Amino acid sequence: KYRYPRGESYMDVMLRLEPLALEMERARQPVLIVCHQGILRILLAYFTGLTREEAPYVKIPLNHVTKLDPHAYGCDQEIICLLDKNDTLNDGQDEPPVFI
Repeated sequence: KYRYPRGESYMDVMLRLEPLALEMERARQPVLIVCHQGILRILLAYFTGLTREEAPYVKIPLNHVTKLDPHAYGCDQEIICLLDKNDTLNDGQDEPPVFI
């Protein structure tokens, strides 16, 4: 229910994305979505059957592609690593390196 100052709440974004998600369900060709993590969380929650309450907590790993294959009774999900964590230590991303 939290709304960022002069911004949108997750519910606002969900309502805005609903027509897009319905259009994506009708698509017969592959669809590529490139967007911010918040949008991806909502779309993943929608296609994998998670609740609205769970959507803000969906983990979206950096440097990965998530492939969804929707079907009549659910959605298969495959996560593909594009860049190994060890290769990203100096790439400027916001995740601090962890040294053991």
